[in-house]
Amino acid sequence: MVPVTCVCLVATIVLVSLFVVFHDRIVHALQPAVEKIHDLKFGWLIPIAMFFVISFPPLFGHEILAVLCGLVWGATIGFAITATGTFIGEVANFYTFKHFCQARGDKLQKDSVMYAALCKVIRERGFKVALVARYSAIPGHLTTAIFSVCGMGISTFMLAAVLSLPKQFITVYIGAMLESDPNSSTGSTRKIIADVVGVITLLVTVVAMWYINEAVRKVKPRVIQERQKSRSVPLHAKRRLTTYDFTLQLS
Repeated sequence: MVPVTCVCLVATIVLVSLFVVFHDRIVHALQPAVEKIHDLKFGWLIPIAMFFVISFPPLFGHEILAVLCGLVWGATIGFAITATGTFIGEVANFYTFKHFCQARGDKLQKDSVMYAALCKVIRERGFKVALVARYSAIPGHLTTAIFSVCGMGISTFMLAAVLSLPKQFITVYIGAMLESDPNSSTGSTRKIIADVVGVITLLVTVVAMWYINEAVRKVKPRVIQERQKSRSVPLHAKRRLTTYDFTLQLS
């Protein structure tokens, strides 16, 4: 579990760094197209549909699209669009993986002790794990897929998804500040806010990975013990049944 955590942490740092470096270039390149969408009568439905589509892994781009919504529609309407599209897409993602990947997830639980321990942690500490993970830099649609096949309840997931929406608002607000005055002191304020949010998100990511890793480590012995019991009980029952049948044959 520790190597996996390290790989995830390194990948997260790389992705966040690339996003910070090329963020403004991507946003300004896409701004004209989004402004044309804004001028359409029901143009706000298009970013909602885009959020819905990119909610399915391995697609990505939530942050850039959220910034564009704030840039073109403003903080209030932009956040409403982002929250609606993200929430609907995540719920659809949850049910899709639950119905189409559950068998694969069950098989993986039987084959891997670590994955079985992770699933047990998610079922027992579902809300805490979901909320911490969604506030981290781990892509939300990836954690949604894992939560669904590990047995998390839909009500628990939806509550964590709603309570993590303020994270989306900050991203939208940064886009709105970019629209208000990109060349004045607002630009430096926006950069400071973005940097602070980035550092906090990175710290939350480290804490989330540590929390989940420790929870898995603690629950792993119980998972192993339960597996040993489940394997030994049928064996004993089989031996008793065999002895009983042999006695009947002799009589």
